[in-house]
Amino acid sequence: MSQLFDRLNHELEVFGRRAQAALDEGKVQIEVLRLRRQRDGAARDLGLLIHRRERGGSAGGGGEIEPRRIEALLLRLDDLEAQLLRLEAEAADRRRDRTGPSARASAGSATDAAAGATSEAGASAGAATGSGI
Repeated sequence: MSQLFDRLNHELEVFGRRAQAALDEGKVQIEVLRLRRQRDGAARDLGLLIHRRERGGSAGGGGEIEPRRIEALLLRLDDLEAQLLRLEAEAADRRRDRTGPSARASAGSATDAAAGATSEAGASAGAATGSGI
């Protein structure tokens, strides 16, 4: 009889750990969505500033303010991208830990590919800021 309770207790502990892991992963995914929304808003604002500059409209201030606002938005986008990559890698690690060793090899190559894409995006953003955009 005590073996039955021990086994039941063990299964409940395992279930609790899995449920907590799923909740933690859900929290990370919500944070990823929040950062993506912020990134989209900053990209939209940057696009509006560039459109106004190119079309000769008022950006809401003098000519000197606009380049600083554009640079600030570019830096904000870079920061959000770095945060997104960190959280997406964290989410991938949590999934790997939850699914076991078979998924680790494929998820590792996906994380490496994402890191490579980020360094290319960072180089592109640096080139874009250096060219006076």
